[in-house]
Parts: sequence; structure tokens; C-alpha cells
Amino acid sequence: MARDAVRDALLDHSDSRPCRLVWETLDGSTDPGDIDLADYVEAVRVTDGDVCLVASEDTADLYLRWQASAGAFVYAAFWPPWGVVDAGTADRTRAVSMLADREDPRPVGFDETPFANGGPAADLSEWL
Repeated sequence: MARDAVRDALLDHSDSRPCRLVWETLDGSTDPGDIDLADYVEAVRVTDGDVCLVASEDTADLYLRWQASAGAFVYAAFWPPWGVVDAGTADRTRAVSMLADREDPRPVGFDETPFANGGPAADLSEWL
């Protein structure tokens, strides 16, 4: 189901080059390492947060989403089991930089992130 949500969001915005590139990584026609991190970040923005990114650093995960109301990318880093260790907002340059410091950035549907459904990052007001 999560893959379907990402697929649908990317296809809905397929007129965007970054969305097409990210889709190619999901369908296996392009190696994920061949796509520039800026394209991943732009796909998150173009899909208006329906597609988010998750990347790992050791056992901590960084989630990144676009929040139109803030006009910025919102991120949250979690140390298992779902403890928020860092959160905030970022512009495009900072979002790309944060992902560059982590391994295996990959797209994920919004509903599969801790930002959704009352998850631990649904209200980051104390962090922002």
C-alpha cells in the first residue's frame, strides 16, 4: 500500500522531471544512487508533502516532508524507538545537505511516516 501511495503521488506530478526521476528509481530502471539529492528534495516539494523522504544514519532515521503552510521543509530525526532527537525546518539547500550526511535516502508515502495519523512527529511545535 505504501508503494502505491508514492507511485500515485509521483504519477500525479509526472510533468515534473524530479518526480519522473524518483519514479524511475522505484520501478528499477534507474539506480537510486544515480539521482541527485536535489531531485529527491524537489519531488517532495512538488508532491506537496504526499511523498516524503527517509534516510538513515546508524540507527537513527531522518524524515523530511514539505509543509506548504510553513513554506519550508520540515524534518524530524528519530532514535529508536521513535524518540525525537532533532527537528526543525529547512530550506532546499539545507534539506539536501542533511540528506547528504545520511545513507540510502528513499521516498515514502506521507501516511507511512511519523508525521501522519497522530504519530510522534505530527506536532513538532515544541521543536520548531
